[in-house]
Amino acid sequence: MTGGMTTVFVTGAGALCGQGALRALRMSGYPARVVTGDPDPRAAGHWLGDCAYTIPMATDPSYLPRLEEVIVREGVSILLVGTDVELAVLSRARPRLEAQYGVRVAVSSPEVIDIADDKWLTAQFLAESGFPSPMSALAADREAVGRLVAAAGFPLFAKPRRGARSVGAAVVPDETALRALLDRPGDMLVQELLPAHPGEYTAGCIIIGGRCTATVALRRDLRDGNTYRAYSEGPTGFEDTITRIATALGARGADGPCNFQFRVKDGRPVVFEINARFSGTTPLRAIFGFNGVEAVVAYLAEGRLVPPPQIRRGVVLRVWSDVLVEADQLDALTTAGRLPQPACEQVPFAPPLSEVG
Repeated sequence: MTGGMTTVFVTGAGALCGQGALRALRMSGYPARVVTGDPDPRAAGHWLGDCAYTIPMATDPSYLPRLEEVIVREGVSILLVGTDVELAVLSRARPRLEAQYGVRVAVSSPEVIDIADDKWLTAQFLAESGFPSPMSALAADREAVGRLVAAAGFPLFAKPRRGARSVGAAVVPDETALRALLDRPGDMLVQELLPAHPGEYTAGCIIIGGRCTATVALRRDLRDGNTYRAYSEGPTGFEDTITRIATALGARGADGPCNFQFRVKDGRPVVFEINARFSGTTPLRAIFGFNGVEAVVAYLAEGRLVPPPQIRRGVVLRVWSDVLVEADQLDALTTAGRLPQPACEQVPFAPPLSEVG
């Protein structure tokens, strides 16, 4: 705590998810002092906080020592994780960090991080838990792929076991394309191609004490693997199933934010990806009326119960926005690795209509 405010450290200030958490925190009005971290001093999210730090990559041996330095120096109470690559490191370090520094780390157990990170483990978890899951086979298992073709037919869908934003993913239209895929090196997963209608959905959940306490599902349109239009159309009818999946994952150690991406088959939601973190659509849910970042921070800081989501209907159309950072600001952060009170000019997408003309 600093001056009666909760100090929240958000990593991934240059990533969509980290910036989404920062935006949602700023939108909430929650009395928090925000510290940002990212390897790149040019990360735009640094200028959404009250103090900015450059930190090493999560694979660097100095990553954790640098985070601990920030935690101690800034009196951090809560640590929010803004990139996938940090999750495994911080999940393993969480017990020690919390015991040694009294900081609360919003991250799930190593088992849950593994399930979410590996699309094959995701499909296995869903099937073994009795939930709808896409028919799947590892590309290296030719017999299993043959059974999948017999059961699902073409087209199929292939993607890396570990990956994000649809990188390396592709539709497999026929036997020729499948043979070419199987001859390529790489750890690939082949699945049935789920129906495109009525669309793709992203569901954000908050898991507290092993139980899913809030679920908000939005239909979405994708561009380059990211949501660029999100639709809130009232209850989808799929929230109960997603809540039960999230609670089953809670029994494995899911804690705090979790995101589920799904399509619909035979009237049921079929989850094909789990992200054990705040998603890039977190600020969109906040715009519609449910701020998951505020809910997690308030719970960790005060034990406040997560409120039932009250969601407006509509569509969020994402646009570029710009931040002007003066050269001396960027130079100071680059040189010192720490910038108190970052100052910038945040340029809106357009001036208010009253100022036009």
